[in-house]
Amino acid sequence: MAKLASNIVKTASVGKHSDGGGLYLLVTGHDEAGRAKGSWIFRYTYLKQRYEMGLGSIQSLTLARARSECDRWRDLMNDRRNPVNPIEEKRRLEQGAQQAKGALTLSQVAPLAFEAIKGRLKAEGIAGRWYSPLRLYVLPALGHMKIEDIHQRDIERAFKPIWQSKAPTAKKALDRLGVVMNHAAAMGLEINLNAISNARQLLGEQNHKVKHHPALPWQDAPRLYKWLNPNVTTHRALMLYILVGGGCRLGPLRKATRDQFHLGVWTLRGELLKGKKGNEVDLRIPITQQMQRIIEWDTGEDDAGYLFPSPKSRQGRAAAISDQAIENVMRGLEKDWKWPEPYRPHGLRATFRSWVSEVDPSLYAVAETALAHRVGGIVERTYARNDFLEQRRVLMERWADHLTGGSGELVRMVQ
Repeated sequence: MAKLASNIVKTASVGKHSDGGGLYLLVTGHDEAGRAKGSWIFRYTYLKQRYEMGLGSIQSLTLARARSECDRWRDLMNDRRNPVNPIEEKRRLEQGAQQAKGALTLSQVAPLAFEAIKGRLKAEGIAGRWYSPLRLYVLPALGHMKIEDIHQRDIERAFKPIWQSKAPTAKKALDRLGVVMNHAAAMGLEINLNAISNARQLLGEQNHKVKHHPALPWQDAPRLYKWLNPNVTTHRALMLYILVGGGCRLGPLRKATRDQFHLGVWTLRGELLKGKKGNEVDLRIPITQQMQRIIEWDTGEDDAGYLFPSPKSRQGRAAAISDQAIENVMRGLEKDWKWPEPYRPHGLRATFRSWVSEVDPSLYAVAETALAHRVGGIVERTYARNDFLEQRRVLMERWADHLTGGSGELVRMVQ
């Protein structure tokens, strides 16, 4: 036993070298560094028949590990209660492992794929926004299937009911199914990577037309602004949203905290804004006189640090006001003022942008930056890094004058 030296891989010549106990080193050649290439072999006799079983390559098994493997298989062969032929047992285990690998269903692989990519998702896919199209529309139809068995026809049948009626969601769900299929292929599963593109071809073109949020005409914005009551949290939040032209979007605004405002600038960190993770840029919003009045508005209540606290905050639970609460303000006015379209807060971004185009079309870059839009191509953005803070301050003061009629006062005009 243990005849081979520990450095045998460096010194062995081509041929078969015995270590004793049935373990052999089969050297078939040498690499450029002079190290042996070959495999470990376990030679044994079972029921009077001689066998040779490969244990692994020299590169994957050290001498010590090969000896351990040899001992393990010998013990199984000599077990008095349940002796087995090592080579047959090895084949059985390999087949079982292969079957287990191929038995993974789509429902089993999907969470693994999500875990692998969530690091590059916004807030790591919090609230299930990335996963929900899979969970709602794909897994109920295909989740039970072995992922290796999924065919384009299966995908077509699953997506056909929603391909036209819920076109944007269906497209997201199909894209995410593709991510899962690619992850399964990376796991070593035999996946038909053409199934997604083939299914897309079978499903055909979507006839969905993008419908933009209706935008309140900029001429009507002053009436809305002057009607709002700053003593009401939802109204005050909508007033600030109108003043910034919707530039920061509703989410960061309703979650605004007092420590974000400093020296006439409202700074929002990039991770709070819309955009792909890793590409976010902080947004600086110039604070105009009218904005400052709203920020400093004294409600006489504990706001838990939020500029627009939810009623829950007054019960000892720190929370910001909901976007639905702000939207409901305009939803109610839709009926009272008989608006021709369902104007909502998000559409106020277009209201502001239309106003800028009317008053000064040359302020394209300034207006786009105010809406947190990227201006120009990659090369242009590399060299043009100005965020037009002071130009935007002048523009937003003009916008505030338009909203207030130049009064500069927080007034409520019920019309």
